[in-house]
Amino acid sequence: MIAWTPSLAVGIEEIDAQHKELFRAADAFLSGLESCDREEVAELLSYLRRYTVSHFGEEEGWMREFSYPEYVPHKAQHDRFLRDLEALTDEHGTSGTGLEPMRVATWLGRWLIDHVSASDTKLARFIVSRSA
Repeated sequence: MIAWTPSLAVGIEEIDAQHKELFRAADAFLSGLESCDREEVAELLSYLRRYTVSHFGEEEGWMREFSYPEYVPHKAQHDRFLRDLEALTDEHGTSGTGLEPMRVATWLGRWLIDHVSASDTKLARFIVSRSA
């Protein structure tokens, strides 16, 4: 299970709301790996991917708007995550056995928690400092 917790709040309501939905979508996808058929898992993964693209686009817009000096490495993290998510989608479509829930859960949970608690928190602090 992957769950957003208040300790992951970055202090910007809109970003926190998006992170909550991102964690909810990730958890639904992971739960689906164990309880849904392949088509349902594909739909859950597709939603996670679409929502992630949308969320990252918003964050990257804020980074550009506020001239965030860490834009390039932060965006590189986003790009890498999307490539990895796309690889999962390909693997799901071609693997006869489906995705390994534990491997996927470990990767996804670690990435989300690490990225939000470090990179996104740093971004939010910068935005708040520039907005004051």
